[in-house]
Amino acid sequence: STIGAAIIVLLILAAVAAPYIAPHDPNAYFLNLKFAGPHSGFWFGNDADGRDILSRIIFGTRVSLGIAVTVVGLSLVIGSLLGVVAGYAGGVVDQMFLFVTDVLLAFPSFLFALAVAAFLEPSVLNVVIILSLKGWVTYARLVRGQTIALKNREFVVAGQAIGVSRTRMCLKHLLPNMAGPIVVDASFGMAGVIMIESSLSFLGLGVPVNTPSWGAMIDQGTQYLLIAPHLSIFPGIFIMLVVLGFNFMGDGLRDRFAARGR
Repeated sequence: STIGAAIIVLLILAAVAAPYIAPHDPNAYFLNLKFAGPHSGFWFGNDADGRDILSRIIFGTRVSLGIAVTVVGLSLVIGSLLGVVAGYAGGVVDQMFLFVTDVLLAFPSFLFALAVAAFLEPSVLNVVIILSLKGWVTYARLVRGQTIALKNREFVVAGQAIGVSRTRMCLKHLLPNMAGPIVVDASFGMAGVIMIESSLSFLGLGVPVNTPSWGAMIDQGTQYLLIAPHLSIFPGIFIMLVVLGFNFMGDGLRDRFAARGR
């Protein structure tokens, strides 16, 4: 988890300080350096338009992490509220919840995002909306299961006996007691969102063309793999690093919470 956290912290710092640490404007053209490999002043080389690949990767960190944090945050809030309500209420409410989530889970996440994105203009906002439409389901099912496991515990029964309201019980007592599994799931969810966002941008259905994006950079580089493989290699490495970072962190958090539970 330490390695994963270190990777994520470094990337977050790079995203926050992008205007100060990027060596060049990510959209500046150096036409005399088209397809140039790594060299002094341009450590990752230049793309087909002569733009600095390192600067575009640094600014692309802002896009990928920003979308991931927003999507996971929205999905977490919506899913947690719906899941705890369904699990605590039970009955018809729970059955309706299960029906809706089962229908959504029947569609693979990437194919669902691809189908919706095909009808929308490429933009950061649309990517967030697309990924949030189905992203809440995983957290909702997790929270529902945890709520069912907790609602017959002694502290819940005692709270009901003294007249604690359902809203207070859900928000003040049930949700805080399942924070561990939620945080672990959110860590893995961040990696999944970044992969889907990069895939949509790779296909031209994600962020706008001129916005620095790791997926779009890989797409542009695939046309020149034989003469300039660095166009795709470097953004691909950063996608791998951020996904590994969140997965390592999620594994570490899961082991820590499991040990605490024991």
